[in-house]
Amino acid sequence: MTHKRAQRPANGESSLPDMPWYLPKQPALRKTNQAVVIGAGIAGCTAAVALKQRGFQVQVIDRHATAGMEASGNAQGIVYPKLSARDDFLPRINLAAIDFSSNYYKPFWQQGLGQQCGVLVVPENQKMADDFVLIGERFANRPEMVQVVEQSQLHALSGISLEAKTALHFPNLGWLPPARLCQQLLDDSAIALQQGHVAALRYHSESGNWTLYDENGQALLTSETVVIASAYDCKTLPQTAYLPLRRIRGQITQLPSTPESEKLKLVVCGEGYFTPAERGLHSCGATYNLKHFSTEVRAEDHLANLAQIGETDGGLAAIIGNPELTHLLGRANFRCTTPDYLPIVGAVPNLPAMLDDFAPLRRDAKTILSARGSYLPNLYVNCGMGSRGLSYAPLTAEILAAEIAGEQPSLPRELLNALHPARFIIRDLKRNRI
Repeated sequence: MTHKRAQRPANGESSLPDMPWYLPKQPALRKTNQAVVIGAGIAGCTAAVALKQRGFQVQVIDRHATAGMEASGNAQGIVYPKLSARDDFLPRINLAAIDFSSNYYKPFWQQGLGQQCGVLVVPENQKMADDFVLIGERFANRPEMVQVVEQSQLHALSGISLEAKTALHFPNLGWLPPARLCQQLLDDSAIALQQGHVAALRYHSESGNWTLYDENGQALLTSETVVIASAYDCKTLPQTAYLPLRRIRGQITQLPSTPESEKLKLVVCGEGYFTPAERGLHSCGATYNLKHFSTEVRAEDHLANLAQIGETDGGLAAIIGNPELTHLLGRANFRCTTPDYLPIVGAVPNLPAMLDDFAPLRRDAKTILSARGSYLPNLYVNCGMGSRGLSYAPLTAEILAAEIAGEQPSLPRELLNALHPARFIIRDLKRNRI
């Protein structure tokens, strides 16, 4: 391996030469098209379908007997947009994700699963309102994706009187019931779901297979290719324990509709979100609890969600009245987040080998190394989507399945690297943290 000190380009640009850490030293070889996906949430189910579409024999395993029972279990999930006036990785990937997902979910919406009703984002502060103007200018040629709307347009779009002076309207987005969606994804593709808690993975070099074991050491499944899509549970497996994942509790509230709230036509997002009524109930939320790790529904979180409705827009507070706590339903579970708010998608690194190969970065972060990365054979991960699983999952599944199948990536390399599981290793070596 050779390395050198990076030189600033003659043209004065600050970009550094590329290091091929994201490329494997040896391409993953496969003898079969067998694959197992761990996790039956939206990340796992979309990944399984994407692999099945490429000719893989896919099986999903989850601790629950039915799909979507953890973070994907809320009654109404939002295909949530997050654009920015900046042109950095986060808004670029968000844009690609909502563009892809709006087409991906169209058949489900047409079948009556959820609603492609549109999503309205109202500004949380003046800076965000100013950014909306810049976003509108940037996407002026993409009105089917996003439009800046003024207050005079809000009533016709939403069906109610909102106080916001401006908003972003995403006409092709909407909401879905995540658990039902997960199960339908598996059913439509004839993908079997096996119940079982995967506590360990072991690679057998002689056969080239991975064996999945439960907490009692009993073998559950064997497969050549494995995708870990079990959210924060990725940290319970030694191969992915290094990932800097965090659990953040979130509670949603369901409240009864009123004659006025039944007029709401689309999802409104701001400080929180508020959905159109479904079977007489609106969904709103969600809380961010950093220090609570129980899934028990709490009255104080219901109160926080109700307060958040008014903080999003006073017009929403006006249409719901004063619902009694005893009339509220709710659900709590955990988001799986990353430090840079982007998902983790791709081959699982061989951590000790990566630390050895790229150790010079500890001494000088600008060192350019010619070494490729070391990755565990046919082991992949798809997790860390935070509260935007519905938005990210179709795209990350496509990226992952394309990589496994040896296809050309669908995103520019710089964006793929921003999602890559090894990015944290390279980052922390440069900061001399590992």
